[in-house]
Amino acid sequence: MKNVIAFFLFMLFFSGSLIPKVGLEQSFKANELLKHFQDHKKISGATFRFVDFLWLHYAADSKHTKTTKHPSLPHFDFSGVAGFVLPVFQLLLLIPITFLMLRRLRTFWENQYQFSLERVLIAPPRA
Repeated sequence: MKNVIAFFLFMLFFSGSLIPKVGLEQSFKANELLKHFQDHKKISGATFRFVDFLWLHYAADSKHTKTTKHPSLPHFDFSGVAGFVLPVFQLLLLIPITFLMLRRLRTFWENQYQFSLERVLIAPPRA
């Protein structure tokens, strides 16, 4: 039983850390999010997707968020995501570019002369 609880808590903390600035208390509200999505889907019809639901509730220019309040829905603060994602993206982009530049510089300064022992052994003696 301890292993099951430990695994559950690990998965809860790990999944909460995948999205920055979304706390543990917000992950408990995911069930309410799905229930509210199903309510919207019943009202709107079969063409209503989960992406549309998220846009309806979490977009800055959405009229639905200004007209209605949903305290049971989780609050996602994505304002700090750029502080987490962009530096990693830049790092992943700069590492290959740095290695390519170092490789080009190394081949530029590399000595291109090769000594061939075969020509010395096969060549006839010179007077």
